[in-house]
Amino acid sequence: MSQTIKVSRQDIIWGYFAQFFSIASGIIILPMVLRMLSAEEVGMNYLMLSVGQLVTLVDFGFSPQFGRNVTYVYSGAQRLLKNGIETLDSFVKVEINYSLLAALIQTARWIYRLMGGVVLLLMLTAGTGYVYQVTAGFSNLPNSLLIWLIYSAGVFFQIYYSYYSALLTGSGKIKESKKAMVYSNVLKIVLTYVLLYAGYGLLGVVIANFIYPFLTRYLSYRYYFTAGLRQTLSSYKVSVTEKIALFKTLWHNSKKLGITTLSGYLTYGASTLLAGIYLSLEEVASYGLMIQLIGLIGGISGIMFTIYQPRFASLRVSDNKTLFRKEVAYTMTIFYSFFVVGTILLITVAPYAIRFIGSNTTLPSAFILLACAGFRLLDHNFWNLCQTVIAGNDFPFLKSCLFTGLGITAGCYISLSWLHLGLWGIVLSTGLAQSAYNNWYWPRVILKQMNIGSLSFLKEGYREALLRLHI
Repeated sequence: MSQTIKVSRQDIIWGYFAQFFSIASGIIILPMVLRMLSAEEVGMNYLMLSVGQLVTLVDFGFSPQFGRNVTYVYSGAQRLLKNGIETLDSFVKVEINYSLLAALIQTARWIYRLMGGVVLLLMLTAGTGYVYQVTAGFSNLPNSLLIWLIYSAGVFFQIYYSYYSALLTGSGKIKESKKAMVYSNVLKIVLTYVLLYAGYGLLGVVIANFIYPFLTRYLSYRYYFTAGLRQTLSSYKVSVTEKIALFKTLWHNSKKLGITTLSGYLTYGASTLLAGIYLSLEEVASYGLMIQLIGLIGGISGIMFTIYQPRFASLRVSDNKTLFRKEVAYTMTIFYSFFVVGTILLITVAPYAIRFIGSNTTLPSAFILLACAGFRLLDHNFWNLCQTVIAGNDFPFLKSCLFTGLGITAGCYISLSWLHLGLWGIVLSTGLAQSAYNNWYWPRVILKQMNIGSLSFLKEGYREALLRLHI
């Protein structure tokens, strides 16, 4: 029987556990990485992460689009549309279309197998060429070529197995998805500590990252594919023609999300790559550390919003607009509160903590930290509200995101190569370009669609938070 996806207390608890351990793989490991690796190794690590993020754009928005469509099927949709969704009467219960679910899963396997191969090819060709350049022919760091090859293989398997997580969250098994994430991150943390203490340096970090996706895949498969579901799905045979037809349906909006993801990469990932060309590895390490810590703040702040995304999509199917608005206001209020507190701690506590652990890498000035965090808050606000529109399988902000991303890349290039503004040039180029249009226009439009103003949205969010948290 179909169902409106609900978020239980256990889902929320496990969601925070999962995000904690995901962050722990950064926060718990970070002091050791900063203390035991040289500034050059830390800079190399951030550059690898940026290259890895670039090649994962081959996904081109398919993963979130796949997860949302899984939610549509479990919520009772009998067919998947290129634009919009098939809304149902919330009082009418319909059976899950297992034929459609089987086709969706088999299509995803087919696509991810192809994407994994493309990702690995890009990592081993263009990616290797870039790393060769920034490491002076793999001579700046010991074992740099081996480190890059292992990192490339790890990225390949993360892409190849990533549809399992979308299956779990899309079907409402949020707790199970988070359990798999928690257990896998615990393994990664332990392995990283052991290998760093054993003296493997950056090589140990990438080995731990390589092993991580295999446990995630094993646990996700066990949680989702129960004996009953395997038996039900095994009776449906999906032809290549059906897979291609379904892929075309998914691709219609997936490509739009992919282009927007590309613009997001241009906003932050490309800036790190440009920094690697025009700045020293020590400066890249400082910038990368700042972006990582602000990213951690955003990740912690957005836990509740992320957990509720399958519910947003389900409420779109049932067309419950009032409850949908309340859920969005509640989760965004949690996000705002956590982000502001996190930013205060970043500016007042983090620099002292970095020095206390004996880090070889330092943070930029407090003014740069504040400016970067402020711009990121506006970016997150814009993108989170856009996610509520995407939950309805609509994507009206494609062009503005793409042009903004291209403008940011051009701005970073000019500020670094011509104006020599250093880190300030990167921060201002990204922040001002986003704030010129996206960060104010689309939030206003989306709130207007919800028939609510900005101040009323905040009031409703805090009111919902007080009610649900029993304050």
